[in-house]
Amino acid sequence: MEVPPPMVSGSEPEFVDEEWLSKRVEDILSLYRTSDTMAFRLPPTAFVRCSRGGKTRALKEIANRLKSSVQASVIFVSFNESSDISSWEQVDPLGALCRRIAFAARRNRKANYDSDFAKADVKPEQIVEWLGRRDPRILLVDEMNNCNSLLEKSIPSIDLAEFLKDNFLSKEDQYLVFSSHIVSTVGQLSSYMDSGSSRPIAIHELPLIRNVTNAVQVFDWPELNAGRALFYGLVPALIYMARLEEKSSISRISFHKVEEAIDVCVKDGLVTDKSVRYLLANFVDGEKRKVMKPLHQFMNTAEEEKLRWIPIYMTKVLDSLEFSAPS
Repeated sequence: MEVPPPMVSGSEPEFVDEEWLSKRVEDILSLYRTSDTMAFRLPPTAFVRCSRGGKTRALKEIANRLKSSVQASVIFVSFNESSDISSWEQVDPLGALCRRIAFAARRNRKANYDSDFAKADVKPEQIVEWLGRRDPRILLVDEMNNCNSLLEKSIPSIDLAEFLKDNFLSKEDQYLVFSSHIVSTVGQLSSYMDSGSSRPIAIHELPLIRNVTNAVQVFDWPELNAGRALFYGLVPALIYMARLEEKSSISRISFHKVEEAIDVCVKDGLVTDKSVRYLLANFVDGEKRKVMKPLHQFMNTAEEEKLRWIPIYMTKVLDSLEFSAPS
């Protein structure tokens, strides 16, 4: 059975950087055709970008390009959107992944994830058997960071990492691609795959707006200028949502994750005069150690020790801290 490709909404604008997209697909296919050996640990590919930064769209575009470029089963699954990982699934991330692989392979594209698959009992052994009939294959996992078990080494996190390694990295013509808010998720997944050794990761940031004039046309936003584009961090997805907000006067850029993160910072006693001063200093020097960990997801990064604030998120964080800091 052919695995259907992910669907990109026809209402969305064209992808902002075709050159970047073609190069990333080329990079992935090169690694896909490479064997994993003791001398060369095959690196999976990871794409990083802030919360609401367009990771899902980018992975869907890549999946569709791969589908048309290689004779392989290209499987796209997500821990975001309508298949956001539920709290009860966090104790078994491998089971959550297997359910989504089964969902991705369904014949009925109109099936609803919540009612049809959310509590389906899909065993890893069943997926391994199904995959065995689908060599070669490429798996793309959207929002791997939503698997909370990856925050610390545990039996569930190791089971997930080993399943991904054994079924998508162990042989030529198998490959793994995923996305994450933050680089730390990438490193943790890598360390769980190989005990006693370090598997590299091919990390890429998603493209930013390089030409405001072109962005004006892509997003049909004549009022867009360099200042506005910078306020949204030059992130195409944030600019697109801001444009939709202006058209409809309906809020599109959700800040509930910011508020949740601030609540965690306050609850854990992280909000102090010193931590807020460090937060402001990071806006200048980008040093990761100066930022409260729950806030990392609202920054852009492709380096382990550097973070770059996005002004719209920075503004919201400072506003929230003003009203949330303990007296």
